[in-house]
Amino acid sequence: MDNKLSENRKFLINRMGYFRVRAKLSARDLSLRMGKSPGYINKFEAGGINLPVDILFDIFDILNVSKEEFFSQDPEKFEREKKFIMKFRNLSKENQDLVYNIMESLK
Repeated sequence: MDNKLSENRKFLINRMGYFRVRAKLSARDLSLRMGKSPGYINKFEAGGINLPVDILFDIFDILNVSKEEFFSQDPEKFEREKKFIMKFRNLSKENQDLVYNIMESLK
């Protein structure tokens, strides 16, 4: 990977590789599923090309990843944190306050 790439580009490239491997797809397989040339994703992961946003969203669909998960701080913890947030939202206001205060005391 080119050292001159911005941190944002490096992030996208690394995340793409993470989710592609998780989906058990080679760069070539992902490229072909997108209807692109076999080397398309390799070029992106090598820092050679940019991906238009609409292509990136198509890739999310192929890799079965939401934009929230893709851009989450830690994809390995995403599902657990998402479940926690949903449970928290379903609590009464009083219980939300209680949980929040407990969490604050754990800092």
